[in-house]
Amino acid sequence: MNKIIFLTCCTGVLAALFALPAAGQPAADTLTRKLLGRWEMLSYSEQGVQVNKKAPALPQALMVYEHVRWQRARQWYGFYDADDFSRRENRAFEHWLERDSAIEVRRVAEAIAMPYFVTFFPDSTLSLYNKDAATGQVYFPEARQYVFSPEHRSIRIFMPGGFALQWHAQVLLLTADRMTLFLPEDAEVVELVKTNYAFP
Repeated sequence: MNKIIFLTCCTGVLAALFALPAAGQPAADTLTRKLLGRWEMLSYSEQGVQVNKKAPALPQALMVYEHVRWQRARQWYGFYDADDFSRRENRAFEHWLERDSAIEVRRVAEAIAMPYFVTFFPDSTLSLYNKDAATGQVYFPEARQYVFSPEHRSIRIFMPGGFALQWHAQVLLLTADRMTLFLPEDAEVVELVKTNYAFP
């Protein structure tokens, strides 16, 4: 009789242990609760250059332009080799480069400086938008759907309708107030911080 009681107790203890999450692994619902809410982007990759949205935007925009200058020249101007240009063509190209750099650096600086928000809702929908800090004006709002897999620490983000996969993000860090994602398609690291759950 004592053996039966002992075995019953052991079975109950083992069942309780197996019901607990693995050591060091938060429960799936805990991670999901941490994910839900509004996040502000702190850093991301702008055309292959990691930028910090809380740092001065203009120097970073200049670095981005230097990184993509010749790619833009080939794509938008048809430039390949200055040795093949006549002096007049070189002058025309230099004028184009000045105009292009002024316009693109300003555009990239504005993109870096403007706050960007990502909001995860409990119904598996996702909202993304820029919001001008001075005026409160919302720009480029987008809607997506997502599937969060806590056990794989990944987030799949789809276009509305759930058919076309847009991003497959690996969750490197997820706490109550910080999240770091890796987007393998672009080898990009995105850092976000949780903000007040206010809309838009």
